[in-house]
Amino acid sequence: MKRLVIFTMLLTLVSFAFAKGWKVESDLNLTLTQSQYSDNWSGDELSNITWVASSNSSAEKQMKEWLKNRTTLKLAFGQTYQQKKENDKITWEDPSKSTDKIDLESLFQFTLQSWVDPFIGLRAESQFLDQSDAALTRYVNPILFTETAGVMRTWMKTSSDELSTRLGAAFREKLDRDVLVDAINDKREMQTTVDGGLEFVSEYKHLFHLMDANFKSKLWAYKALFNSKSDELPNDDWKEVDWIWENVLTAKIWKMINANLTVELRYDKEQHKNVQWKQILGLGVSYNLF
Repeated sequence: MKRLVIFTMLLTLVSFAFAKGWKVESDLNLTLTQSQYSDNWSGDELSNITWVASSNSSAEKQMKEWLKNRTTLKLAFGQTYQQKKENDKITWEDPSKSTDKIDLESLFQFTLQSWVDPFIGLRAESQFLDQSDAALTRYVNPILFTETAGVMRTWMKTSSDELSTRLGAAFREKLDRDVLVDAINDKREMQTTVDGGLEFVSEYKHLFHLMDANFKSKLWAYKALFNSKSDELPNDDWKEVDWIWENVLTAKIWKMINANLTVELRYDKEQHKNVQWKQILGLGVSYNLF
């Protein structure tokens, strides 16, 4: 199944890279935040620098009268450099990850001119660096493949606003490479977890034409109905609804200079019993490739 997903998504990417008629959008962004304090600063604050590089790409095409494809690729990676104080001496720590995302999704919509349209979706999610194992840094790991099928509807689409939702059945496969299962003999293996359930996605976009700014919001929710490792798990936390709510406000200040505000809330009881959140405000450079 995972090979089919990879092949289909790569084929879609190659197709819109070389074929005509695709509406392609792509950008590159670099955001920096920095704080600095003098050596004799009376407080406990220490200097730090955070950088985040990201790219957002999309390609859309009405392939047939009855078939439309939209493929998106989101990449982001960032690090934080933090000072530390030991024995009245201030030094810089090794950088730590602040952001890490690989998200490739391809959506095939059957445009039947009905109240809702059927769709098939393929998605692959991962990260550039997996540093959960101190003895081994793994690249592009773990990988979560998702295949969905259901119905979707665009509720609003104007020059300023667009709102769409979709609901479907989802089948997920998580691959975790080189997992340490025997520390004494340094034995590692590939571990696979499969689950399935219901997935809901709502996306909203708004353009502030006078301000040269835009706002994007995406709500994703997933309810697992079965899990291949349910008998091995210590509890039933996997049955809880997982959700992620992403909000991004971007405003162009001058030419390639942008201000960005990102607010993300997420809930996954298998990771933490409470809602997690992050907020990033920064000034950066943005370049539109298409």
